[in-house]
Amino acid sequence: MSPEPRRLHRAGILVYALATLREAAIPLLAVFVVGGLGGGFDERALLRGAGFAVAGTVFASIAGYVRWRTTTWWVTGEGIHRRSGVVSIKETDVPLGRIQSLDVEQGPLQRLFGVHSLHVQTGGGGAKGEIVLEALDLEQVRELRALVAAGRPAEVADAPEPDAERRLSRPALLVAALTAGQLGVLLPVLAAAGQLSQSLFDERRGEEAIGLLPDAAGEWVLAGAVLLALAWVLSTLGSVVAFAGFTVSREGERLRIRRGLLAHREATVPVGRVRAVEVVEGVLRWPLGLAALRMEVIGHADEPTAARMLFPLIARRDVRAFLDELLPELADDLDGLEPLPRRAHARYVLPPVAVAAVAGALLWALTGAGAWALALAVPAAAAYGTLAFRAAGWRLEGGRLVTRALRLARVTLLAPAAHRESHTLSQTPLQRRGDLADVRVAFGKQTAASVRHLDAGTAARLWERIAAGTR
Repeated sequence: MSPEPRRLHRAGILVYALATLREAAIPLLAVFVVGGLGGGFDERALLRGAGFAVAGTVFASIAGYVRWRTTTWWVTGEGIHRRSGVVSIKETDVPLGRIQSLDVEQGPLQRLFGVHSLHVQTGGGGAKGEIVLEALDLEQVRELRALVAAGRPAEVADAPEPDAERRLSRPALLVAALTAGQLGVLLPVLAAAGQLSQSLFDERRGEEAIGLLPDAAGEWVLAGAVLLALAWVLSTLGSVVAFAGFTVSREGERLRIRRGLLAHREATVPVGRVRAVEVVEGVLRWPLGLAALRMEVIGHADEPTAARMLFPLIARRDVRAFLDELLPELADDLDGLEPLPRRAHARYVLPPVAVAAVAGALLWALTGAGAWALALAVPAAAAYGTLAFRAAGWRLEGGRLVTRALRLARVTLLAPAAHRESHTLSQTPLQRRGDLADVRVAFGKQTAASVRHLDAGTAARLWERIAAGTR
């Protein structure tokens, strides 16, 4: 491959232009609504709005061309290089010996032109590669992989046949989407709606909008049900888009993961960078004996949840066989854990009961209609605390740590104790009275094994065993 600076494929102009439009979507929408329609919904307003849209598209196209024109890349015997910028020039060099993987992504626009976005990943990489080449044709991707593989064949070479492979079938994808239960997707929608309403409504219209809010307990319940249904629909659609075509394969000392409906993504994860596996049994999956598998990977802490997925849906009884086949380094049994002492039961029940009681009392005081909510919430909170107590457990055998805890989902963590970042033994004054203590083992920025309200002596011995096992 020539060491002379090269430009990306010309499709990169459109890729950059679309990125500019996406980054400016909210400001452009505000300009369109306020400037174009602020004077009333008529023909002139539509023309003004269309003018703003055309101006934004022209600006994005010019910006895309300039960005493409000023971006070059080249490869030498020392590494891969990228240079971009007009006023502020940025040049990045990644030595060939530091490259862990070359991941590819192909969105709808890139598929139209037959190009790929290539991410050059190093050991300290994050959500994106140290170098991102947004528009390369398939031949260039193959050339780069062959070149890098010559220096690090165990990590980036193309394997003709995987050692093991698992695919997510279409029926399983549908079940995974319907049971994902990621209600958090509703929060950005509510926040955006609030900001947009503040921009569009004047004081009088704002008062009218407030008048549309529910003023009775039944109406609040109905509104909550509608919001939950909306969140469920958004979660289902998001899961289908993210996990369609999901395939994970083991190729030597790496995992190769492919996924995505609209944007096809392919990531390579060296097995040595996987620190822990979480078996997540969501509220809708736990009764069905189903779970999802997530990974804690060095350098991927800033990745969204979908990017850290090892497998989106699997029967709980098949987890051990799956890991034995694809990730035996972290395989372990999910059951046979040591329970907590019976005196810890109250420690799990009292906090959620107190929160439910305070929330119910506030609702009662503010609306006068919270008595029924208080009567339902407190027993439900007590039941949740009991479930959390019964679910909690731990095991440390042969240097392998297994912990289980119930939050909104039941999560079982599997990890060699030697992979820990840190481990902590703590005891509050209240725990001291009950001769209890907590042990927390961190395996990354987003993954930690916590065993709360252990017998204090047991907790101290567990802490010492974890430390001794890594010396």
